[in-house]
Amino acid sequence: MALDVQEHHAFEREEGRPPVWIGMAWGVVSLLGGAALLAAMLTFDVREIGWSYLNDSGQVIPGTSNVLGVAGLYGAGILYWALGGMAWMLVILLEWWGLYRLLHRGSLPRSVVYGGLFLLLFGCLFLTAGHVPGDAWVARHQIQGAGGLAGHLLGTGLLLPLTGTSAVLVLSGLGYLLALVYAAGMHPRPLFRAMLREWRAWRMNRKEKRMARQSAQLAREAARVRASMEDAALSAPRPAGKGRASSPRLQRTGDDLEGLYNEVAAASPARSADPAPAPRAPRTQGHLPLTPRPRITVAKPAEIKPAPREQPFSKLSTPPTEEFRDYELPPFELLHYEEKPEGPTEEDKDEMLEIQQKIIDTLTTFRVDVTPGDITRGPTITRYEVYPARGVRVNTFDQYAKDIALATKAESVNIVAPIPGKDTVGIEIVNRNKVAVPLRELLQDPGFCSPKKKIPLALGKDVYGRTVIGDLASMPHLLVAGATGSGKSVCINSIISSMLLKFRPDELRLILVDPKVVEMQPYSKLPHLIVPVVTDPKKVPNALRWCVNEMEHRYHCFAKVGVRNFEAFNKRPPDAPAEEAEEPEDGEVDEALAESIARDLESQGEWPAEEDDELDLEDDGVIPERFPYIVIIIDELADLMQTVGADIETNIGRLTQKARAAGIHLIVATQTPRRQVVTGTIKANIPTRIAFQVASGTDSRVILDRQGAEKLVGKGDLLYLPPGSAQVERAQGAFISDDEVEALVAHCASQARQKFHEEVQKSLDEPSRGGADSPLDDAEEECYAKCLEVAVIERKVSTSLLQRRLSIGYGRAARMMDLLESRGIIAPADNTNRPRKVLVE
Repeated sequence: MALDVQEHHAFEREEGRPPVWIGMAWGVVSLLGGAALLAAMLTFDVREIGWSYLNDSGQVIPGTSNVLGVAGLYGAGILYWALGGMAWMLVILLEWWGLYRLLHRGSLPRSVVYGGLFLLLFGCLFLTAGHVPGDAWVARHQIQGAGGLAGHLLGTGLLLPLTGTSAVLVLSGLGYLLALVYAAGMHPRPLFRAMLREWRAWRMNRKEKRMARQSAQLAREAARVRASMEDAALSAPRPAGKGRASSPRLQRTGDDLEGLYNEVAAASPARSADPAPAPRAPRTQGHLPLTPRPRITVAKPAEIKPAPREQPFSKLSTPPTEEFRDYELPPFELLHYEEKPEGPTEEDKDEMLEIQQKIIDTLTTFRVDVTPGDITRGPTITRYEVYPARGVRVNTFDQYAKDIALATKAESVNIVAPIPGKDTVGIEIVNRNKVAVPLRELLQDPGFCSPKKKIPLALGKDVYGRTVIGDLASMPHLLVAGATGSGKSVCINSIISSMLLKFRPDELRLILVDPKVVEMQPYSKLPHLIVPVVTDPKKVPNALRWCVNEMEHRYHCFAKVGVRNFEAFNKRPPDAPAEEAEEPEDGEVDEALAESIARDLESQGEWPAEEDDELDLEDDGVIPERFPYIVIIIDELADLMQTVGADIETNIGRLTQKARAAGIHLIVATQTPRRQVVTGTIKANIPTRIAFQVASGTDSRVILDRQGAEKLVGKGDLLYLPPGSAQVERAQGAFISDDEVEALVAHCASQARQKFHEEVQKSLDEPSRGGADSPLDDAEEECYAKCLEVAVIERKVSTSLLQRRLSIGYGRAARMMDLLESRGIIAPADNTNRPRKVLVE
């Protein structure tokens, strides 16, 4: 114990603070001093003092009756002579300071010291006002006034001749108020600001009411003049001929009416701006819109009521197959959730209002008139809305972002001009204390549990606190991009976890591509996997090629059954199982329906039909009762494009073009969003994008076709471009920890064993057919001969030329170009878009 005390004292010496016992000792000294001073003042008799400055009566009583002797007698006399009645306040201050020292065990704060000094000073002023009782007491103690010498000099000698008694009383009252504020430990600045705000609001309301009364009065006058004009028009005689001038009375009445209308328009009440602090140079902008008082809205977390083993999707799932009849979906209790504070404190609100005022002052400095709007605090950013004056161009706000950041000391400022669906401009400033959005909070949102969303994805929360829930079935593919540390991997984890919490392995199958080897390893034990996690880039084209074949197989089954898409196939009546249905004879298949499906698929993209894309209607395979969703997730596209770029681009293009109706969806992620990685072919049919923080505006344009992602702050801050919309939404991405991911995977693995697709595994082990050295079949040999003929005739050849001349797709044309180059027919590429030269005659 002694060692702990010594260590504590050593720490205090290192920090430069006095030890605790010193403060307590001073507290005891202050209490004893106050008690001694009280005893000396109670037993004080001025007639016992022989000093003429204190006793001018000429009568001196020998000896002393003061309990503290001569020291107490002269000490009390000096205090009475200097402070008068406020000497009793000194006793109170000493006792107060002593108790504070003992209770708080520390040094006195400046507010307590200042409070005591203010009480003494303004107490003296108050006592010298001349209208306080105690004239007999003053005469008995032989002092110059109720406030002693200090009160006489400050009050009688200085303030009373200049201001009078009333002013001294007012000044003393203000001094008492200020002393109490300081002594209570409160800073007067927030208090005065709140009082000023209330006073401005009161003036604003009063002005609006006055303008409303004036407007109503002018409207009544206008109505009276209108009625008078109509009566005059009815009673006036009709003109004898054309071109007769109107009555002077009518002309005058019309002028009066027009003037009244102008007055009404000028005085119409709406939202009023605060009065300008100082006159400035004339502006060209119009009048300020009159705005209501700013509202402060804070995005609150959803109320979570955890229930044991809660499974909200069990009623929405389709009937399980025999193999997964006992499969239980993961409960929400596997995910963590922490309670958050209810809302902002008064200090937070004052800070937000102060920042909004700085924004307005900054814009006013550049002669951009705005009035305050609502304030909305989200998990990561706070949006301050302002109403621009009439005549202010909205596109001018972007150039003041850095000036606003300088004035508000903000980490990052983003301008939304205007906010979609509103008549305000939003200034988004990053919060000093960012709040994470737990995945569990989003999963228990009604929007996520709604049956309208086929494949719900919990993405995050926007600035208004609304959950951002995507539907992969309606996207139908997703592009995710962001720099290292921006939150891209956590977003992928949230997306996979969202699907695991709703779908059994017989409802949804996954193909995970992880060129970085380590990102997808936590999911290697999932029973939802079609094949083990693909980490070899050279095997990825075969996996994607199997997906293309599976897509074609599904369309073949759709044509046989007579449906057009995945949903209709799985919802068809179960009264005639597909396994027992009669196989159609030659010519029985609805050829018109098959051709219609093929035309619809070709119209979805911009690729021409290839020969191997035709549906094989002669296949006699068994049609399953229903198909599961297939989701392909590629974690890093850049590594694949560097290794097997041509095959990857071709297969991704075909899947994004045609796989939606087959229930096959693609999620592509990359941390290097360059044009060489995210090519036009890849993103042409991926309208849904999620952009995290990127390095430059060029990368942002590659992802979103606009700037903005370079201004994000990382750690889950994202821009979401939903399907069918041209406006991006800023949100804070959902957060799920590695422990939660492992718990979800462990639960799924305990419910069912893994069952990989043998055909896909075999195709992964085979060498890729996409290389230039691979053997050609008969159709490819024929196509190659035609391409060679075109090259020899034209003497220059390019991929687009082969597409136009031979009506083939981009993938086949690119493969033919690689073959021509490998066989020495054409020159190698020179990193330009010009056609290649033919080297043979």
